[in-house]
Amino acid sequence: MKKLFSLLALALLFSGCTGYQLGSNLPESLQTVSLTVENQTEEPSIEVQTMKSMRAEVQNDGRLALRSESDADTVLKVTLVNYDINSLAYDREHGTLAREYRVTLTASAVLYDAETGDVIREIPSVMGESEFPYAADLTSGKRAALPTAADDLARKVISRTIAAW
Repeated sequence: MKKLFSLLALALLFSGCTGYQLGSNLPESLQTVSLTVENQTEEPSIEVQTMKSMRAEVQNDGRLALRSESDADTVLKVTLVNYDINSLAYDREHGTLAREYRVTLTASAVLYDAETGDVIREIPSVMGESEFPYAADLTSGKRAALPTAADDLARKVISRTIAAW
């Protein structure tokens, strides 16, 4: 009876692991990726930080390996289409003086097969955001907020790109 109970407990324990899989569940044709980031906004050089954030997110996610375009299964092209800064909170004493801002990066993304050019996944619009307080000047605040907004954008793009698998 004790053996039967032990076997039953063991079976119940392992049944909880049903469906669990170690490693990536991506198709064989989708194991490596090359990244490109294009800036179509009027804000200079934001594609540099966005590329850095995209690379870090792919590496942190771990399901895809980064490669050059000539060695990759797929290419993920991110196009920055809008860079916005909006006031969120104002100084009570000086009603028109903003004290807090939000930076928003809007992009589109397309994952396509590097060999055939066939589109695998398309994200028409995705936004990354970051809030920051007004400090010494607006330029410094924007510069400090950009990495957080780019990280947010990268997280959303990578998540939505490979979410189906």
